[in-house]
Amino acid sequence: MQKADQEIDVCGTSCPMPLIKIRKAVNALNSGQTLQITGDDPIFEESVRDLCDAAGFKILGTENHGRKAVILIQR
Repeated sequence: MQKADQEIDVCGTSCPMPLIKIRKAVNALNSGQTLQITGDDPIFEESVRDLCDAAGFKILGTENHGRKAVILIQR
């Protein structure tokens, strides 16, 4: 996965907290910049996909590491 402009780890939190933190982090980015998010909530990937669809962010990649998922999105 490519290097992100910013990274956040939302492991140990459950919805809606990861989405609130992701939204805040993405809002601090300029158009075209990327955010890498690591999470372990069982519905983390699905929630991030829904957020990206609703907000118009692009998912550039997803990796799974056991219970953790790493998602790279672009504003």
